[in-house]
Amino acid sequence: MPTYHSELLTGLLLNLLVILIMILLISFQYLSRNKVHKLHIKPLSIYVACSLLLLLSLALSVRLEDGFVYDLRFIPFLLGGIYGGNRVLPWLAVTMIAVRVPMLGPGLVVTIIMAILFTFVIMYMRPRLEGKDWKARVYWYTLMSFGYSVLSLLIPSLVFDFDYTSSFLVYSAVLSGSTFFVFYLCEIIRTIYTLQLEAIKYEKMQVVSHLAASMSHEVRNPLTTVKGFLQLIQEDPSNVSINSELSKVAVSEIDRATEVINQYLNFARPHPELEVEVEIRDEINRSTEIIMPLAVKKGIVLKANILHHHSIIGDPNKLQQVLINVMKNGLEAMETGGTLRIFSYQEGDRVFIVINDTGTGMTKEQLMRLGEPYFSMKGKNGTGLGMMTVFQLVEGMKGTIKVLSKPGKGTSVILSFPIYKEEGNLNRMKQTTEVRPSLR
Repeated sequence: MPTYHSELLTGLLLNLLVILIMILLISFQYLSRNKVHKLHIKPLSIYVACSLLLLLSLALSVRLEDGFVYDLRFIPFLLGGIYGGNRVLPWLAVTMIAVRVPMLGPGLVVTIIMAILFTFVIMYMRPRLEGKDWKARVYWYTLMSFGYSVLSLLIPSLVFDFDYTSSFLVYSAVLSGSTFFVFYLCEIIRTIYTLQLEAIKYEKMQVVSHLAASMSHEVRNPLTTVKGFLQLIQEDPSNVSINSELSKVAVSEIDRATEVINQYLNFARPHPELEVEVEIRDEINRSTEIIMPLAVKKGIVLKANILHHHSIIGDPNKLQQVLINVMKNGLEAMETGGTLRIFSYQEGDRVFIVINDTGTGMTKEQLMRLGEPYFSMKGKNGTGLGMMTVFQLVEGMKGTIKVLSKPGKGTSVILSFPIYKEEGNLNRMKQTTEVRPSLR
């Protein structure tokens, strides 16, 4: 292969490498900045990027004849015209001519003719290709590049009497192949963006669907029970004793429906409405007192150990709800008795609350789904809203939650919150109090 063939091939391949690197960098930057929330790049950004590629292509061009230089500048010109539309294309045509002007020569006339001609060609073809499959569009863009190579190199070589037929074959093959490869890559990236957008939308719809199904199921059951009992009361209003029992059950069912609705509201409003100083020791003691009767009934030993006296910022009722939900889950995981341990300690500027049970435990797959709507270890009796609410409330109080578990070896839930520091709090932190004997 003659030297100029080798130079032409090397220059064109280097030009292709620069174009590909720029496309990948722009795609990466765009994906990171927009977080795949929308599929739209501003025309000005497209123009700036394509103009930069035009300059780089011209800098890597190869001179075949006096006044004639060849490169892959048509690819960024075509990219800008296709993805930027008519708002970008005329300005790119002007830019392609302007960057060629300093080199002068008869090739400048060819550049002007090609820029004007293919501006109209792209304007004509672009709307007609939008409805076609992306693969068909790539083939059409490749055909346009081949036409450009014929009009910009083969015909001028015959008109200006410089025979570079073999060089035309190299240029045409590289330009057409590069166009196919570049647009194939761009269309693949666009397809990935679109699929990610659809996946995000589908995931949101799935969450809404699960929540709607869960709420419908959990609220409809107690309402159906209440309706049935009210009908029974209406049939025999004189039977006071039976109607009194039916009324109690109906009220308890309404309370259950109210609790489900409150859980949904807690999920919808994860951030505590009240933010005050919350004493960790006090809330743990209150929660264990509430849980103690249930633990005794199930034959479960409840142990508590608090190794500090610190406060956090949050809503004491919400923290108590978190602790009770986690402890109830621990109790329900121990059908044949066991031990539920609660202890708290300080590490750095954070306070940790650990709730450990000796229940059935969970597999890795179950751990990964913990906190999802409608996922519960309680079968038909659970909605998954309890742990979902726990995750949301802990996050709302600027805390973290970590769950460790193994099948047959129990579960440990580790809650972490930033310590609330105040000058008046330092004296209280120095005090030591014993854990209530009934909880040991």
